[in-house]
Amino acid sequence: MGYHKILAKKLGRLEASKLGLCLLLGFCVGVLTCVVAMSVSTIEQQLSLFDRVWVHPAEESTPDPQISDAGISPNSSVVVGTKQNSPSTMYIAPSTAQIQQNTLRLEHGKGAERARGKDADERVHRHSASTTKLSSPKEEMIESKQPDGTMKGLKAREKPVCDLSNYRTDVCEMDGDVRVHGKSSFVVLVTDHRSQDSGVQSSWRIKPYARKFDKAAMQHIGEVSVRSSTSLGDVPRCTVNHGVPAIVFAIGGYSGNYYHDFTDVLIPLFITSRQFDGEVQFLIATQKFWWIGKYKPILRKLSRHEIIFFDDDDQVRCFRHVVVGLHSHKPMSIDPARAPNGYSMVDFTKLMRSAYSLDRDSPISLAENPTAKPRLLLIPRNGTRRFVNFEEIVRAAEKLDYEVVVAEAGTRTNVASFTGVVNSCDVMVGVHGAGLTNFVFLPTDAVIIQIVPFGNLQNISRSCFKGSTEDAQLHYLEYCIGVEESSLLERYPRDHPVFRDPRSIHSLGWKKMADVYLDHQDVKLDLARFEPLLLKARHLLHRRHHHHHRHQRQ
Repeated sequence: MGYHKILAKKLGRLEASKLGLCLLLGFCVGVLTCVVAMSVSTIEQQLSLFDRVWVHPAEESTPDPQISDAGISPNSSVVVGTKQNSPSTMYIAPSTAQIQQNTLRLEHGKGAERARGKDADERVHRHSASTTKLSSPKEEMIESKQPDGTMKGLKAREKPVCDLSNYRTDVCEMDGDVRVHGKSSFVVLVTDHRSQDSGVQSSWRIKPYARKFDKAAMQHIGEVSVRSSTSLGDVPRCTVNHGVPAIVFAIGGYSGNYYHDFTDVLIPLFITSRQFDGEVQFLIATQKFWWIGKYKPILRKLSRHEIIFFDDDDQVRCFRHVVVGLHSHKPMSIDPARAPNGYSMVDFTKLMRSAYSLDRDSPISLAENPTAKPRLLLIPRNGTRRFVNFEEIVRAAEKLDYEVVVAEAGTRTNVASFTGVVNSCDVMVGVHGAGLTNFVFLPTDAVIIQIVPFGNLQNISRSCFKGSTEDAQLHYLEYCIGVEESSLLERYPRDHPVFRDPRSIHSLGWKKMADVYLDHQDVKLDLARFEPLLLKARHLLHRRHHHHHRHQRQ
């Protein structure tokens, strides 16, 4: 009996131990189950949150009403937000890429859902690319937080755009907050800090004269510094605000030579400024102030604003659009395919007639007036390349029923009065030289005859006046001087390389070639050869108007 009581007591203790152990084991299992369950729940929630942020970023962002459609304002921050963000968080406006992504989602329904299994880093990279490229540089806004408030709400290029690829000229064009200080020869564009790219050039030094290929002409042209800046503290405050664009250019080089006045300055200035229809400010770097007076009618036609002399101007002038340098296409002419609004040499000559109040847009019509005498302008050239038999040429032209006008513009000739003489004529004849530049005042469809001196000068002569006159819708004729018509026979023996091998003279350089063939050669026209050309000029005047008249009757 005693034994049974002892055994029962031991068994009771054993059962209590097992029960406690089971309870402890059960508690541990329960705790472990809860932990696992909570972990699974947390993972699911995190995956769900990840989906909402990265798979549909555009759907979760809300545009700030203070941000324009063109892009982020300079003071805003790029923030990836969710619906749980606080009201103070600044969001980005949907970019073009995001809009395209949204469109694709609409088209393909749940296509984005199938992309959830892709690597998260790839999705983060794609999202970053779509949210940082907000707009193209040309559409960026410059919000004016500036003290002077000159450029508020102005669309601007990312940086000054300088084209240095044209062998004739360098040109920079800037849109935005552009500040110009002539006395220091600088032009600076204040840009948004986000638009700066450390790998892209942001400063240039150019000479604003359209003869870049000619070192002698460019030698004394001053440089203009063009740069962009991201800090208002780095640029001077505006002292004068302008409401029109500006063009900065130089009058130097060969300015003063009649041909170069047009090919290097006036035609490039027309190409660059005509698009503004007079509402443009000229800032001119020059010491040749007489030049301004000489061509004042043309300058006034291109700009209604008083000229600012760049070199001595101590004002900080602020513009919304600035061009530094002049566009130039080819010698003495315009390429309509490259010119704003398709401007051409015909447009340029029309502006010349308008600037000088010239009456005649068309030459005489021999079809309508067979007995009329066309007016022939003969340019005598009192310096080099003169007509030795000048009087004989006049008589020959008069015998062919031309009314001959003898005139030549000198350096002191009043341009306005001489343009009237040129415009009154139907045919112009002259030896290659600056005097033929007056073709710009002839009526459209008139005839020009260029006398090319001996010495393999055809290409040089044609490059100056053949293409340009044809571009102006004039009839171009050419007469090439033979050996027997050249005064060089009085200076060199007949078997000299000057006659036998003109190319060898050209190979000695421009200076030597010009000294021989341009500076010391006069011409004596063989009238038996030249008269047929005068007859052809009459025929062109008759034929052109006959065709025009017939077309009108139809």
